[in-house]
Amino acid sequence: MRELVNLSVDRTRGLPEPAGRSLQFVARLDDRESPLEALITGDEPAADLLVYFPGFNTPLGPWETAKCRMLATSFGEPVLLTEIPGMSRFGDALPGRVRKRMLRGDIEAWAELMVDYQLAALDALGRTRPARVDLIGYSTGCSLAVAALRRWQQLADVRSMTMIEPVATLSRSLLTLELHNLADVLRQPASYATNHAHDWVMRARRRQLREPWVRYGAVDLVAIGQVLAQPHLPGDLPLDGSLVVNLVRGERSDLCQREAFGVLHELAPEAGLTVEVAGLGHPLWHSFPVLDALVPLLGRAVQQGGGRVIESSTPR
Repeated sequence: MRELVNLSVDRTRGLPEPAGRSLQFVARLDDRESPLEALITGDEPAADLLVYFPGFNTPLGPWETAKCRMLATSFGEPVLLTEIPGMSRFGDALPGRVRKRMLRGDIEAWAELMVDYQLAALDALGRTRPARVDLIGYSTGCSLAVAALRRWQQLADVRSMTMIEPVATLSRSLLTLELHNLADVLRQPASYATNHAHDWVMRARRRQLREPWVRYGAVDLVAIGQVLAQPHLPGDLPLDGSLVVNLVRGERSDLCQREAFGVLHELAPEAGLTVEVAGLGHPLWHSFPVLDALVPLLGRAVQQGGGRVIESSTPR
């Protein structure tokens, strides 16, 4: 039977600062295509790789580097992160051919383009293709990760899919999607407040706020909204146990609706873990005390291939 963990976190306990090598750089497909920023953390070239698909409006920098170091430690492999096409610090628009399909609610071309940039990032580093990959997405990144799965399966052995706060699980109007988004934006202060007792997290946050933010145009924003308002998930995600599937939701989330998430949990194979984080909503991924408790659970579930994980809260 699949494990369901109700995770409550002691926000006052010590929080070690993650360490490890990291490199932030620019990835290009060619001279005619827009550049994107990329980040890799972890040891030098390894046979395995965790490919991280970020959420909407995510700039790279110290904040995401700290998350990637935590992921690299818990999953035991380097982590690759790129900006989302159409949403970068360079502010370049999506290619017209991709935007046109997205405005019809189709995510495939967007995901294909993102994988192109992920591979370009590896090429820029002179790294060979990994033999085995794990995929992880947060929010918008869940949809991109699942849509990119088929392409990555052509390139490597894909071991797992981790979805944190998947959004595109039901059909919504753009107005309803925005209302749900606003409700969770108002929950951001509660997530950020969990970091206040931890000096290194606040230093990273201050450094992050000095970094350039991602930029995007109004038409691309509408295209992204059209994609996220469609029920893309679980899509082509194998649910037969051939892939470890981790699922995470914040108890108070509106963007990740409880009923739709419950359907994903019921469909998911025994291999993997479902976690509901108590007291927080969609922005749970911005709480480092939550990450410190959550990420090791996810990494262990993947490494054990779905073995039962019995921890339900952090030590008090």
